Amino acid sequence: MLALGEAAGDIMRWSRKEMVEMAGYGEDKLSSVLVTASLLSSSSSPIPGATVGIKCHTGYRKRSKWIKAVTNALGQFTIDLPSHLHAIPDLEKACSIKPLSVPKPYCYRFNAITYQCSPTKTQRGIKLVSSSNGLRVYTAGNITLHRGPCK
Repeated sequence: MLALGEAAGDIMRWSRKEMVEMAGYGEDKLSSVLVTASLLSSSSSPIPGATVGIKCHTGYRKRSKWIKAVTNALGQFTIDLPSHLHAIPDLEKACSIKPLSVPKPYCYRFNAITYQCSPTKTQRGIKLVSSSNGLRVYTAGNITLHRGPCK
C-alpha cells in the first residue's frame, strides 16, 4: 500500500508540505480551542489589567505551563490554547483557570484571608459552549473576586 512519495524500492522523498500534513503540523491550523471568561469584583465591576492563566493536566502527574492572558477594560479575556493541548481527553476536567495577578485596587479576600494583589486560591473549571468546523469554545463564566483591603 503506497501513499504519497515515490514507488517502493526507490528512495522515499517527501515534500515539506507532505511531511507537515502527515505529522499534523504546519501553517494550516487544523483546529482552534478558545477559552473565555470575565473577571469581576464583588460589586460586579470588571477588573481590567489582571493576568489570568489556564493550566491543563496533560498526563499522569503532568500539567502544562500556565497559558496567560490579560483582561481588557470590561474584565474579559480569551485564551487560544496551543495545539498540543487540543487532544487532551475531557478537557473540561483537565483544565482550570485562575487569576494570577490583580491590579492593586482589586486586592481580594478568599476564605476569610486577605491576599495581596497576587491571588492564588481562586480556581474555576471550564465548560464547552460551542463546537463547529474545527473551533471549540469553552467558558469559565464570570469569576468573582471578593475584595478586601490591601495590606
